[in-house]
Amino acid sequence: MADLEEMGFLCSPHTSAGRVPTEKGYRFYVNFLVEFEKIGQKEDNLIKKIADISKENSLRQQDILKSAVKYACEKTHLAGVLLVPQQGHTDLRSVKLFRILSDKAMLVTVDDSGNISNEIVTLPPDTSDDVLDKLSVLLNAQLCHKQYHQYEQDYIEKTRLLISRYNNLLTQLVKQVQRAGNESAEDSIFMEGFLNFFDQPEFNDPGKMKQMVALLNQKDNLLNLLAKSLENKREIVVNIGSDTGLAIKDMSFVTARYQGPNSTYGKIGLIGPLRMNYVNVVATLARLSYTLSQLLIGNNTFSDE
Repeated sequence: MADLEEMGFLCSPHTSAGRVPTEKGYRFYVNFLVEFEKIGQKEDNLIKKIADISKENSLRQQDILKSAVKYACEKTHLAGVLLVPQQGHTDLRSVKLFRILSDKAMLVTVDDSGNISNEIVTLPPDTSDDVLDKLSVLLNAQLCHKQYHQYEQDYIEKTRLLISRYNNLLTQLVKQVQRAGNESAEDSIFMEGFLNFFDQPEFNDPGKMKQMVALLNQKDNLLNLLAKSLENKREIVVNIGSDTGLAIKDMSFVTARYQGPNSTYGKIGLIGPLRMNYVNVVATLARLSYTLSQLLIGNNTFSDE
């Protein structure tokens, strides 16, 4: 024990405390000692259930991803974060107007990732269903299969000549489609299970709790960390202590890469204390990343990997 302490693998956090592994000790354990195993059959069945539910209910991409990160947190009792597949701007697939009241319609947009957005639109007096259908056709013809950032003022000018009476409505509709695209981009990270931190003995003191609250408010920082980690082509990355890039140093951050549509990639990760069960965490993330990849790229066959 004394030799391990001298080599920097163990330390005594307090004078009266026993020895615990250091960051160096945990890194040596993960790199050379731990034997990562496949996830157990019971857990594997639960993960496959996510796939079955998504297929039966035609879930949107966001719903599938949220289910995955929620499951990871429940399985490991850690905090989870997920970066949706990054593909820059998303192409718009369809736009449709549905009347819901005499003076109200719902504007529904669907992008190429299957994300659906809807907003309520106020209609001018005496707007017929036929006009709504024509507006839907116009919007689809001019906007679909273009990226949200390409919707410029020239579209409004072109359509103004076609339906001058509904120019204000068309202007409003284009702006709402743009807003839907911006909101979709903002929803690029999901966070789950951060209350699990307060069940860990490491976070019982007030100072650590304040750090945890600060971490919860660092959504942009987590987003940047995950986006940067996409440059690492390894399927599983284990960051320990100061390697994590988090404000709290005595934590570990394990991430797995998964494939999305159109050759894009996302990340799912778990954050917890240095003493986390790395075998369980890595096995869970490995299977989830495989399952997500199969679902999102449209391959619904699941092997026994």
